Amino acid sequence: MTISLVVGAVWVNAQMSSLPAPNSSPPTDQSIVIYDRNGNILAERNAQGSFHVVVKLGEMGQLAPAAMLAAEDRDFYKHGALDPISIGRAIIVDGLNRQPIQGASTITQQLVKIETNNSEKTFTRKVREALTANQMEQKYSKDQILEAYLNRVYYGHRAYGIGAATKTYFGSSKQVKDLTPAQAAFLAGLVRAPSAEDPETNFDAAQSREMDVLKSMVQSGALTQDQADMAAKEDIKSELKFDTSYGQTKAPHFVDYVLATLENQFGADAVQHGGISVHTTLDPDMQAKAEQAVRDGVKAMSSKGVNNGMMMAVRADTGEVLAWVGSADYANQAIGGQFDVIRSPRQPGSSFKPYVYEAALKDRRITLGSCLADVPTDFNGYKPTDFDNAYMGDMPARQALVLSRNIPAVATAKNEGIANVINLAQSMGIRTQLQPNLATAIGGSEVTMFDHIQGYQVFANQGKKMPLISITKISDSAGNTLFEAVPGQQAGQAQVLSPEEAYLMTDTLKAYQDQWHLGWKVQMASKSGTTGAAQVGVHQDAWMMAYNHDVVVGGWAGNTAAGGGGKNISAFGVDTGSTMLAEFINGLPAAMNGWYQQPSGLVSRGGELYLPGTENQPGSCDSRGRSNDNNGDNGSPNFNGLPGGLFNGRRDGNGRGGGGGGGG
Repeated sequence: MTISLVVGAVWVNAQMSSLPAPNSSPPTDQSIVIYDRNGNILAERNAQGSFHVVVKLGEMGQLAPAAMLAAEDRDFYKHGALDPISIGRAIIVDGLNRQPIQGASTITQQLVKIETNNSEKTFTRKVREALTANQMEQKYSKDQILEAYLNRVYYGHRAYGIGAATKTYFGSSKQVKDLTPAQAAFLAGLVRAPSAEDPETNFDAAQSREMDVLKSMVQSGALTQDQADMAAKEDIKSELKFDTSYGQTKAPHFVDYVLATLENQFGADAVQHGGISVHTTLDPDMQAKAEQAVRDGVKAMSSKGVNNGMMMAVRADTGEVLAWVGSADYANQAIGGQFDVIRSPRQPGSSFKPYVYEAALKDRRITLGSCLADVPTDFNGYKPTDFDNAYMGDMPARQALVLSRNIPAVATAKNEGIANVINLAQSMGIRTQLQPNLATAIGGSEVTMFDHIQGYQVFANQGKKMPLISITKISDSAGNTLFEAVPGQQAGQAQVLSPEEAYLMTDTLKAYQDQWHLGWKVQMASKSGTTGAAQVGVHQDAWMMAYNHDVVVGGWAGNTAAGGGGKNISAFGVDTGSTMLAEFINGLPAAMNGWYQQPSGLVSRGGELYLPGTENQPGSCDSRGRSNDNNGDNGSPNFNGLPGGLFNGRRDGNGRGGGGGGGG
C-alpha cells in the first residue's frame, strides 16, 4: 500500500511538471490520426489542423461559462477537485449496470484528461487523474482552470475551445461575449458528443441537448425560467454557419462517421483527448473512383434536376467499407454538402422488393416460376399502380421482379405477410422502423443506404450476414493497441439465408442490367428504386443497388438544399445506374469481377430453379405468362413472352399511393 502511494505520488508530480499552465496556449500534440487501409493519412485532428481562438475568461461574458458549468459541472465553484456526490451516484449506477455508465468527472478532472492525453479506462488511471486534479486545484485558481478548459475542449467541426466554436457555428464575426442564451447552451451541449450529436448531421439530438442545458441553467440560477423559455424558441438551426475550411481531410463523411463511431463505442473521451491512431478499411483508389463517379453522375443528371448524390461500396465477404461518399461536395453549403446522405433515412422504392420476394421464396410461399397477376387490384383500399398506369397480366415471379412491377410485389407481400417481410429485412440489416403496411413492399418505409448495403451484403455473401466494419485497429501514442478487429471475424455475423435461397435472388437480379441497358461491362446482380412521386415523371430519390461475389455497391441521386429542403427530380433509379454506378462498376479492378457457382442444393426444371420440394408447386407460369399448374414448368426465364416486348429497354417507374415509391 505504501509503495503504491509512493509510486502514485511520483506519477502525480511527473504529470504536474509536464502539464502546461492553464493560461498557456492550447497543446498542439494531442491528435487523432485516421488512416486508410494502406496506411495513408485520411485526416489528422489536432491544433495544426483545427481551429483555435484563445479567449480570456473575462472576455467571454457570463453566458458561455455559465452554460458550460450547467452542462458539465454545476457545482464547480463549490466542491474541490472531486465531487463526492457525483462519484457516489456514479458508483451506484455503474454497480447496478455492471459497466461504466454514469460520469462523475469534474471540470478539473476533464482538463487533466485533456492535458495528460490518456483515454485509458482503468481504475488506476482514474485514481492518478484524481490526485493530479487535486494538485492542480492547489496550484491554480478555479477561474484559471475554467478558462483553460473552455479554451481546450472540443466542440466538433475541428473547433477546439469556445472561441473557435463560436465562430465555426455562428460566423466569423461572432464574439463569445455576444452569444445569446440559446447559442451558449447549444455550444455547451455539443461537448458531450461532438460527432455523434453533430448538428449538421443530427440536429435533433443537438437541439435536445440544448434544451437539457437550458433547464440546468435555470436550476443553477444562470437564467430565469422566462429567459430559458424564450431561449428555447430561438431558431438556432437558421443561425448555424459552419466553418468550411476543411484542410486536407480526405473522405470527410467517412472520417465523420469514424469519429462518431469512436464516441459511440469508446466514449467521448476518445475524441476529446486525442493521442490515438485509427486504422480503417477505406480503400483510397476505390474512394477516389467513387468520388469521381458521384461528381460525374450528378453532372450527367443535372438536366433532370439532380444536384446531389452519394455512393457506398463494401467487400461482400467481410463487410469492410471500401468507399464512402456522403454527398457530391462536402464543402458545398447550397446542397447541404456536409450532411451525410448515407446515414439519412429515405424511401428506397423498388430496391426494397428483393426482401419481399426473398421472404416469400424462403418460406415456400412462391417460387420464381409462380404466376403473379399484374392487374388492377384493391388491397383493402390500397390500390398501387406503376408509372405507366399499364398492366401486363400474368407473369412469373422472376419476370415481375426484373420488370419491377408493383402490383405483383404487393400481392407477394400480402401472401407472405408484411410482418414476415419486415422480420427478414431487419434480420438482414435494416434498422429503421418499417411500417407494417403493404406500401412498405414497394419502398414506402424509409431506410438508410448504410443499412441497405448491409442487407444486400447478405445476398452477395450467399446468405451470410457480415456486419459492416470500418475500424480495424486503434492504438495510443505509445503504440499500445487499444482495440483491434479482424475483418471477417467481427461479432454479429449470422447465416440469415441458405446459399440456395440467396442464389435464387442473385440469379434473378443478374438480368437487371441488360433488361434496363445500364451499360455495365461487369456482371452484377442489381435493383433500382425511384421514390417520392406525386405525379408522372416527378420523383425525389433515385437509387441503384448492385453486387457480385466480391463487392456491394449502392448509389443515390436527388436534389437537396442546406437545411433539409430540396426539389423533385425527373431522374429514375436506372439513370443513377447508367451514369454514376456505370462509371464506378466499369472501373472495378479485375479482382472484383467474380461471379457465383450455383449451389448444388437447387433443383432445375424447365429452365427454372427451385428450392428442393417446391418444383411441383402449383400456380406456375409458362414463358408467355399462362398458368401451367399441371407440370410446374414455366419455360425459359427469358422475357420474350412479354406482350409486344412492351418493357424491352424502357425505364422503370414508381408506384404512387400509400407513401411508397415503386419501380426503378
